[in-house]
Order: sequence, then structure tokens, then C-alpha cells
Amino acid sequence: MRHYKLEDRSNLIGLALVIIGGIFLLVNFDILPVVVENLAFNWKGIVLVVGIVLYATKSNKLPGLFMIIGAMYFIIATYVWQEYHINIGLSRIFWPGLMIAAGILLLNKRKIEFKRKVSGQSFDYLNDSNIMGGGEVKVRSEQFKGGQTSAVFGGASYDMTGSKLAEGNHTLEVLAVFGGFTFIVPSDWEIQLDVTAIFGALADKRKFVKPPESGTNKRLRIKGFVLFGGGEIKNY
Repeated sequence: MRHYKLEDRSNLIGLALVIIGGIFLLVNFDILPVVVENLAFNWKGIVLVVGIVLYATKSNKLPGLFMIIGAMYFIIATYVWQEYHINIGLSRIFWPGLMIAAGILLLNKRKIEFKRKVSGQSFDYLNDSNIMGGGEVKVRSEQFKGGQTSAVFGGASYDMTGSKLAEGNHTLEVLAVFGGFTFIVPSDWEIQLDVTAIFGALADKRKFVKPPESGTNKRLRIKGFVLFGGGEIKNY
């Protein structure tokens, strides 16, 4: 996992300030049209800047990429409407685009490599993909250390009740796009949720949580991105 130094983020903030100040300066001297200022300095521009920062500083690039694509779409759509009075609203392209994306996934389904472990096999790292499908996986490990899983138009259920966390802090990265997960975990696991959700959620719905054993430092951080999907963490 990549780690970024504080000065790297400071450089990004400094670069953003230089760009914003430069745009203001060019607009004030009538070098750039006012429409550029109107498009850049509103919620669309803020989302674009945040997306660029997330893309540049996070190991998981997808949240930043989605924000960049979304912001650019709305900026372009607004400009085209203001200048040419052509409506390219989201409602006109969303469902056709969704159908095209689903068709491409189906056409390439045979080429997709699934890295699913055999149900019940002991493994310390989860590495799983669910595209246009899913299933149930029994995770068995005496030293579980996190991993990664994704669900695109699919989903999966992970039964971890027979596993134990390894000592230390561990990360499980998740990505859900029109899909979701269910994580069934032991009641004594300490879990931290750090998930960015857009039109979805990943919720902790455990009925009871036992305090961790004294003298231990075991924590699982579930982080990632959810778009039109979600899931839950639960126990029995």
C-alpha cells in the first residue's frame, strides 16, 4: 500500500491555488471568457478538484476517477447548453450508457479472470472479484490480514466466523458498483469503517460486539468506494 508524505499533499494544494488564481487573473483581464469562471467556480469545480486530489493521493483511484468523470460531464453539459442550447442531460445518456457498459461486460465475460478461493480453504488475504455474479465464500484463517474484493453488477457473502485477526492493523479494500457485500464476522473483532458511498451505504449491523482480548492490538479497517450499491457487516 502506498503512503503519501504531507509535503506531497501540500504541493497539490499549492498547485490548485496557483491554477485557481491564474484563472481569476485571466478572467479579470478578459483573456478568458466569463463562462469559464462560471463553470469552474461552483460545486462542479469543487467536485473536480476534490476528485483530482483523491486520485493523486489515494491508493484506490476509483473514487477520484468517478468524481472527475462526473464533474467533467456536468461542466461540459452546462457549457454546451449555455453556448449552443443543446440538452445532453443525464437522463438522455444514463440508461443507454448503462446498457452499453453491461453489454461490453457480457461480451468480455469469458476474458475476465476470477481470483476466488475455494470455499472453506484457509487463506490470510482475501482477493475476490464478482462481475455479473457472486456467491458465498467461507473465509478460514488463523491470521487474517485483510485484502481486497469488488462487486460490479454482482455481490458476495463472506462468512468469517471461523477466522481470527492477525496482530496489528489490517485493511480490507472494497469496491461496489451496482453491487454489494455481506461480511459475517466474529463478535470480538474491532472494525473501523472508512467507505465513501454515493447513492448507497456499507452499514455496521452487528447485533452485539464483545470487547477485544486484553493485551491485544487487532483491528480491521474496511475502506473503499460504493456507487449505487452497498452491504452490511453482521454477526450471529
